[in-house]
Amino acid sequence: MIIIDELESKLWYQELEGKVEYNILVYQDKRGYFWDKVNPMHLRYFKNNCCGYPFTNHLALGLMVVSNTNLGTKSVHNILVIVNIGLRELFQELKLVSINDFDVDTHLSDYLRGEILPSHSDDKRSRFFNLYKSVVKKVHKWYETKLTKEQQEVFAPFLLPKTSLDSRDFNVGKSAKEAAKSKRKSETDAISKDFIKIRAEGGFRLNQVRRLRQKYLEVVELVKTNDYPLPFEFAYIENEERGDVSKELFSFRLWDKPSFVLHHNEKYTSTTINNAKARRATYSEGNNEYFVEFLKAEILDDETGEPLEETEGFWFLPILEHQLIGDWYQSLREEQINEKLKILEMYGYREPDSKGLNKPFYPNQKGILSQGTFITNSQEYADGILMNVEVLYITALFGATALDIFTSSGARLGEVVQIHLGLGCLDQGSITDSETNAVKASYMFRAIPKGRDEPAVFYVNKDTFDLIKEIALYLRDVHYKGSIPKVELRYREDQGVSRPVQPYLFQHHGKHFNHITFACILNFICFGLIYETQDKKLVKLKPHLLRHGFATHAVQAEELPIDVVAMILNQKDLEITGYYSQPTQSQVANVVTDFHISMNTQVDMMKEVLRQPEEIQALFERQREISGPFSKTVGGTCVTNKICPIKLACVGCGTKIPEPEQKHELLDYLEWAEKTKEYYEEKGFNLEVMKMKKTIHDAKVELKEIALIEEYRRDKENEPTLIIRKP
Repeated sequence: MIIIDELESKLWYQELEGKVEYNILVYQDKRGYFWDKVNPMHLRYFKNNCCGYPFTNHLALGLMVVSNTNLGTKSVHNILVIVNIGLRELFQELKLVSINDFDVDTHLSDYLRGEILPSHSDDKRSRFFNLYKSVVKKVHKWYETKLTKEQQEVFAPFLLPKTSLDSRDFNVGKSAKEAAKSKRKSETDAISKDFIKIRAEGGFRLNQVRRLRQKYLEVVELVKTNDYPLPFEFAYIENEERGDVSKELFSFRLWDKPSFVLHHNEKYTSTTINNAKARRATYSEGNNEYFVEFLKAEILDDETGEPLEETEGFWFLPILEHQLIGDWYQSLREEQINEKLKILEMYGYREPDSKGLNKPFYPNQKGILSQGTFITNSQEYADGILMNVEVLYITALFGATALDIFTSSGARLGEVVQIHLGLGCLDQGSITDSETNAVKASYMFRAIPKGRDEPAVFYVNKDTFDLIKEIALYLRDVHYKGSIPKVELRYREDQGVSRPVQPYLFQHHGKHFNHITFACILNFICFGLIYETQDKKLVKLKPHLLRHGFATHAVQAEELPIDVVAMILNQKDLEITGYYSQPTQSQVANVVTDFHISMNTQVDMMKEVLRQPEEIQALFERQREISGPFSKTVGGTCVTNKICPIKLACVGCGTKIPEPEQKHELLDYLEWAEKTKEYYEEKGFNLEVMKMKKTIHDAKVELKEIALIEEYRRDKENEPTLIIRKP
C-alpha cells in the first residue's frame, strides 16, 4: 500500500501509467526510481509524442536509461526527439505493426542508401542512424551489466534491436557535412555583397514603424481631447528625409472596438452590437483598444506633391493581409492552406518540396506580433489592413535590435540572448585623444560564448546602444510601468541551457524570449528581403547565416586576418573560422579577374595571416602602445583590443567604426590617394598603382557606410506632419 501510494505521487507515474509497461516504470536500484531522473520536459514530450506506437516501450526504456547516464539534457533531448521521429516515419513508411517486423540491418541499410524515404536529407539519415546506435548501445550495456538474469528476462522484449551497420560504409555522414557546408556558403554568397545594406535596412524599417506609432499616438490624443467621433481619417508623408526613395503618402483610419462593430453592424450579431453600444464586456473601457486601418500608400510627385499612383506601403503588409501570424492554418480548408504555403514559399520561408506546415511568424510570446483576437477576426470586414500599432512597434524594435547586434558583433544567438540590463553586461568605455583631447566612446556587451565558462566581450556601436536603451525605456515606462523584472532565461531551456535570472533585454510580459520568438522577430524585420543563391534558391536570413556573413565580410571584404576574426567571434578553432570566412563564389570570380590582370603580384594572404599564438602575443606587446583599443583614426574609431590586424592601415579595416563626424578626414584621404595614384601611373609603378586603387576603393566603401549612417540618423529624426482628413 505504501509503495502504491508512493508511485501514485510521482508525476511520471501519473502521466505514463497505462501507456508504458509497468515493469519499465517501476524499475529502481539502490539510489531510487530511474524515472525520477527523467527531465520533466522530456517526460512531457514523451507523453505527447511517443505513446501508442509499436516501439513506445522500447523508446521509454531508452529514455529511462540515458536519463541516468552522464549525458547532458540537450543530448538526451536530441536522442529522444530524433530517434522517435525516425522510428515513427520508418514504421509508417514500411507499414510495420510490431518491433519484430523491424528487420534492423535490412531496413536501415535501405534507409541509408536512400531507397526508403528518399526525401530525407543525408544529414537527417546520418543523425538518426548515429543516435539510434548510441541509445541502443547504452541500453544494451545497462541490460548486460546491471541486471540479474531474472530482470533480463523481464526487459528483453523491450530492447531496441542492435545493428551491425557502420554509417561510414554508406558515406552519408561525410556527404551530409559537405552538403551542409556547401549550402551555407552558397547562402553566404547570396547575402555577402549586401551585408551592410541588410543592417541599414533594419534601421530604416524600424524608423518607419516609429513614425506610424508617433502619428497614431498623436491622433489618439487628438480624438480624446476633442471628443471626435470614430472612425477618424488621417495621413502623413513617408520618406521625406531619404533622398534616394520617393515620397509616399500613407492614409489611415483610427478605430476602437465599439466603433468598428457599429460601422459594420451587418457583420455582427445583435448581442455583439448591443454590447458595443453599451460599451460592456469586450467593449468596456477596460477592454477597449484603439487600432488603425491602413488604407493605401501613394507615390507623390516631387514638384507638385500630388499623388501619382498607389504603391506597396509597409514592408510587412503581406504578413497581415494573408494572416500568416501564429498558427495561421487552424480552421482553414486544404485549398486555403495550400494557397498560403505558396505565399510562404514565394518569400523564402518554405522549401519547395517541404511537407510540413511552416510557422515563420509564430511568436510563442504574448504581446509580440500577435494582433489580438478582435483585430484578427475583424480583418475580413475591413476595406484596408487592420494594425495593432503598439504590437507592430515593439516587434519591429526587438527585431531591428537583434538584427543590428548580429550584424555588428558576429555573435551567436546563444550569446545575444544573454544580454541583460543588470550589472556586468553592458559597458561603455572611453578614450581621450592625446593630440586633440577629444573623448571617444566605445560600446560592448559581455556574454558567455559557446563552450566557455567565463564571459567574453562583444563590440557594437552607439546606434546599437541607442536601440537597447529604447527597449529598456519602453519596458520600464510603457510595458511594466515600473522596474524591469528579473526573469528566467528561456533560450533552449529544453536542452539544458541555464543562466541566472536577470533583467534580460529580450523579454515581454515577464517571460524571456526563446529561440522561436527570436526567429519570429527576425523573420518580421527581414520580411521581403529577397536573396537568391546561384542556383536560384531563396535564402532566409537567420542568426547563424548572419554570423557567417559577418565573418566573410570581415575576412574577404575588409581583409582582416583570420586569427583576429576568430577573436572577434570568440571562436577557439581557427579552422572553423576559416570555414566561416571562406570566399564565396562571387568573390572568387572577382578575385580571378584581378588575378588575370596582375598574375605576378598574387600573394597567398591566407597563409600570411595564420600566425601562431606566441607570435600574436609578441606583436601585441610591441604594439599595445600604438594600436587600440578605442583609438581615434582616419574617419572613425578603432575598437579592437587585440593587435592591429592590418598593421595600422586603418582605412578599410573592419575593426574601425566609421564616424560621420570625421567624414572630412576620409575625403581628404581619398583626395590624397587619387593624386598619389596619378603620380604612380605617370612613373609606371604598376604595383603601387594597384595598391592605391585598393586604398581608393576602401575609402569609398567607408564613405558609403558613413552615408548610410547619416541617412539612418536623418530618417530617425524625421517627424512627418500629421494630415487630418476627417475631424
